[in-house]
Amino acid sequence: MNEHEQNNPDTEDYIDLSDAEQYDPAAEAGGTKGEEAAQPGAQDELSRLQVERDELESKFLRVSADYQNFARRAQQNVEAAGQQKLMDIARDLVSVLDHFDRALDVETTEDGAGVLQGVTMVHTELLAALNRFGIQRLDVEPGSEFDPNQHEALMRQPSDDIASNHVTMQMQPGYMLGDKVIRPAQVGVAE
Repeated sequence: MNEHEQNNPDTEDYIDLSDAEQYDPAAEAGGTKGEEAAQPGAQDELSRLQVERDELESKFLRVSADYQNFARRAQQNVEAAGQQKLMDIARDLVSVLDHFDRALDVETTEDGAGVLQGVTMVHTELLAALNRFGIQRLDVEPGSEFDPNQHEALMRQPSDDIASNHVTMQMQPGYMLGDKVIRPAQVGVAE
């Protein structure tokens, strides 16, 4: 069929749909044009899905509230643990202060042996208190290799007895908490 025959109303196969009603499947099912077919199964399915949505929303809100409560409790536990650690440190340091009080109460003799004994006692007790919390004193012996991660070089000096880049003397001890340096040991280093 050519284009002329398609547009020609005299052709047998030509159907003019310009005045015809549009096809409406709802009308064919017994309804009118534009009216939705009321199916009881669809309404039941819609109701079931709405109930399911409401239940899921409720569960989501409960889980969200539980999570917020968990996060708040976790933060409170962290704060409580920090406070407990601080209390433990304070208790140990208070006992060190008690030793200072005893050292100050000791009668001083001419050679000061009582005061020296008291100060030694306080020093020992303080180091023991620090050790209980994992804080170790870092003493560096002369001749040890210089480690910039644990030592702070305050001066370089020539030395006949000690190899270059090795510690010649310690001026102040360092302190470590586990494997972390609280304060590096201050040392002199051989050139």
